[in-house]
Formats: sequence, structure tokens, C-alpha cells
Amino acid sequence: MNQPNKTQPVPPEPLPDSKRRRIGKVVHDDRGNASVTWEDAPADYQRTVLQVAPDSAPARKAEDSFNPYAHGATRATPAGTHSSGNTTRTDLRKLSDWIKMMREIEERKRNGGDQD
Repeated sequence: MNQPNKTQPVPPEPLPDSKRRRIGKVVHDDRGNASVTWEDAPADYQRTVLQVAPDSAPARKAEDSFNPYAHGATRATPAGTHSSGNTTRTDLRKLSDWIKMMREIEERKRNGGDQD
């Protein structure tokens, strides 16, 4: 879509004070809100050069990382075992009866003997 009537945008000219070095500092007000204050850098200010450190450790293998979208065996489940997703369900009525029975036994022990 080349249109002869349209002109390209003119890039803005750099401002003369754009060469000025400034340092931004994060300050917090009395409510805890953070804001940035800009200060002129001193003439002898040296910027710290940041570089990526060389890798000293070997890269991790694919099986060492976790993929939440992977369908299949993970390290937690060995490759030979396959879970169908169904687990044994706890019969809550039996559990409740067992808890009541254990409480009764403990109460009998506290009272000083078995009474049937």
C-alpha cells in the first residue's frame, strides 16, 4: 500500500540536555507508595557495567525440569506403574464408627477398667 501523497514521519531531534546523565532513585512516601526521583549524576560518576557470567555448571537435562502440561509418567510415578486415577475411597461412616469406638475405649481406660 504505497501511497504517493503520504510522507514519512520526521524523527524528532534530540534535545540538547539529553546527553545529561541522570540517576533514578526509588523513594517511598509516608503511605508506602514508591516513586522515582531523578537526580543529575556527578561528573565523576562511573556506571557499573553488568555482564552475563559464563556458565560454569552444565545445562539442566530436559527430564530435570518440570513441565505442568506433560501427559505421562513423571519422576514421582515410575514408568512401569500407571495410575488409572481412581484411588481407594475412605468410607466416612466406618471411619466415624471407628473414632467413636476408640474414644469409648479411651474413656473406659480413664475410668478404671473394662465394663461391658
